[in-house]
Amino acid sequence: MKFKIILFFLVLTLAACSDKDERVANSAKAEKMDKAALDILSKNWHFSVPPANPKVQQQIASWNQWHDFMKELHQIPKGSLNAFRNKSKSLTSKGQLLELNIPKRFDRPAVRSRISTLNTKLKSLETYVNLSYIQTDKVLKLLPEVSAELASVQNQLNEIIIKSEIPKEEGELIMLQALDTTRNARREIQEQPAEENPDQAKAMERKKRLLNR
Repeated sequence: MKFKIILFFLVLTLAACSDKDERVANSAKAEKMDKAALDILSKNWHFSVPPANPKVQQQIASWNQWHDFMKELHQIPKGSLNAFRNKSKSLTSKGQLLELNIPKRFDRPAVRSRISTLNTKLKSLETYVNLSYIQTDKVLKLLPEVSAELASVQNQLNEIIIKSEIPKEEGELIMLQALDTTRNARREIQEQPAEENPDQAKAMERKKRLLNR
């Protein structure tokens, strides 16, 4: 009986040691993976977005949400994976604010659509960075995609400005002037008194005769 009790405790001890060794191994493996992920993110976390041209910058000077987002985008997290996780969450949050305060001149479906696509990419980036084991291949793929979507937003803003500055063609101006002249002539005829428009006076006279029969 005593031997069985000793054997039982021996088995428990061996099992506990085995579990502890496994936990230590898993912890070491996780630490190694986290270190590798941190190295990859630290070397590759950047967004290549050219600055907006001066005309766009002038028009969005008071768009505070845009400036807050760009500032957040270019501040590179350092030190730990948690820094990258917090950064991804902050980018998602600030990206969503862009849709709520678009300047009136740029508040158009094309701009909203591009900002929405940008936010979809940011949300995906946040998802992959906040996994227990970060999928660095997915993150590295998304970083340039975020840059491309942001550049697309800036290009759309610039396109709106360019289109607004295109002068009307000479032929279009002549056509518009001709239409205005025709409208004015019709209006003048309609507003003429009967005595100044002989044909209209004759028509009115015939109408009166018919009514008096």
